[in-house]
Amino acid sequence: MTGFAWPLPSSDVVGDLPDGGTLRLRAPVDADLDGLVVSSRDAGSIEFTHLPENYSREDAALFLRSMLYNPEALLWIVDDPDNAWHFGGTLEVRLVNRSGAVVELGYTTAPHLRGRGLMTAVVALITEFLFDYGVHRVQIKANPENTASCRVALSAGFHREGTLRDAEYLRGQWNDLDIFSRLDGDA
Repeated sequence: MTGFAWPLPSSDVVGDLPDGGTLRLRAPVDADLDGLVVSSRDAGSIEFTHLPENYSREDAALFLRSMLYNPEALLWIVDDPDNAWHFGGTLEVRLVNRSGAVVELGYTTAPHLRGRGLMTAVVALITEFLFDYGVHRVQIKANPENTASCRVALSAGFHREGTLRDAEYLRGQWNDLDIFSRLDGDA
């Protein structure tokens, strides 16, 4: 194993969207707080996450601060491709195994941008970025009922490996999680 060092660079990551637009992942700024609150209060976001139903601006600020100082995670804000420098979603990279160069992705898309392929493009772009920095395995876990998240993983070239039974306790019940992966060198 060579070339992998954590933490990874947290610079902007820029790529192309399938429609020819620009895809930008960037550092969070205070102007993202309101968009993060709107996205986090959305029923589609709440259903499959540990977000509280009454997510506040203070919760958003605490989340951004905690990610800034988290030694085992990186956070990028996904720019709204229709409105540069406005909130379009989040992309987290969490260290799973340093010696094995394994990381896990977590993502959310702002409600007004869902269903357009934005997060698929984000996941594909960041996965290539991670491989360029020596990551060997990128994985995603998603509730099988979260069809949008599972579709993002598959559309971004991840392979479904199986189901982790009762792997998550959320809102008073145990849930299975499907696990997806891409390895450096996968076609």
